[in-house]
Amino acid sequence: MDYRPDMDAHLAAKKRQYAKRKKRGKIILIVLLCITIAAVWALIGVIAVRLAGSVDRPVQTTVSAPILTAEPVATGETTTAPIIETKAPDMQTVLIEKEQVSKGSLILVSSLLGRAYDFEQESNLVTLYGNKSGSYRISSTALKLDAEALDAINTMFDAYYAETGNRDYQVTQASRTFEEQKSIYDSYLKTYGAEQGALLAAQPGYSEHHSGYAIDMNVYTSAGISHSLATAGEVDPIYAWIYENAAKFGFVQRYPEGKTSVTGITNEPWHFRYVGRGHAAYMVENDLVLEEYIALLYKYPYDGEHLTFSYDGVSYEVFFVPFTKDAEAVEIDLRADANYTLSGNNWDGVIVTVSK
Repeated sequence: MDYRPDMDAHLAAKKRQYAKRKKRGKIILIVLLCITIAAVWALIGVIAVRLAGSVDRPVQTTVSAPILTAEPVATGETTTAPIIETKAPDMQTVLIEKEQVSKGSLILVSSLLGRAYDFEQESNLVTLYGNKSGSYRISSTALKLDAEALDAINTMFDAYYAETGNRDYQVTQASRTFEEQKSIYDSYLKTYGAEQGALLAAQPGYSEHHSGYAIDMNVYTSAGISHSLATAGEVDPIYAWIYENAAKFGFVQRYPEGKTSVTGITNEPWHFRYVGRGHAAYMVENDLVLEEYIALLYKYPYDGEHLTFSYDGVSYEVFFVPFTKDAEAVEIDLRADANYTLSGNNWDGVIVTVSK
């Protein structure tokens, strides 16, 4: 190849371009290296901060709600935190104490039961005199009744007076002490003999009058003439009002005709017992005396199907809570807004009535 003078200049230019590219490549390499180093240090800093934070901050644990466990449960050398079961906000726990078995408007006091009335139970007796309404009469200023029963009697006879303008019904017997019942019982045995006398009067300690929820009545006119309720309706039909309307106010005829084999007492048209409005209506509608109604409620335990019915726009839910021999109290759960009442059966459990 022939040598040309311009080849030296061209070769020199090529060398200069190569030197520039090599220098630029070194600069780019240095910049990338610096960026990489900076990124590594930044990552190390983040990790260090996180590690430091996890050491200073306490470890959080989740504890389940407690379940009525008073003490932690030991498992080897470790201990688990107590678990407490919280009540749903729409529920409440009701504590029923054993003494309630002998209290309430549904207690059954009967010689057939084999358990006498517990006079040691705190009573809620008030005198009729000074607390009764003016729509009926009383035979003695010493008569006493349970406060709830007295309120019901006042309401009942006020309704009677408003409807008829008559105030001739008279309460002749109410709460009795053991001694008062013994005097009556002994008198009946003397007059009628042991067998018949026992059917006409309850043994002392086994009379409904001990409870404060029972009354005897007659008719005492403004003319000063008295009539037994057994015959008063024949004198004037107005006096039959009590049999047609008593249940509306929570009363039942306690010893009706045809139930002597169940109650142990012969027909007493004058003897009424307060049991509460819903219960009275159900008993009358189903032709049940108190012994039969209590027996029915055994079929509706707290943890099973409940007895439900309605009366006068009110819905009732009734169930039985049994008490074992050694139990001092029983807990049940009811709705937080439940309107409920408790009554013992005077034997082995408590009847719960929820109304709405």
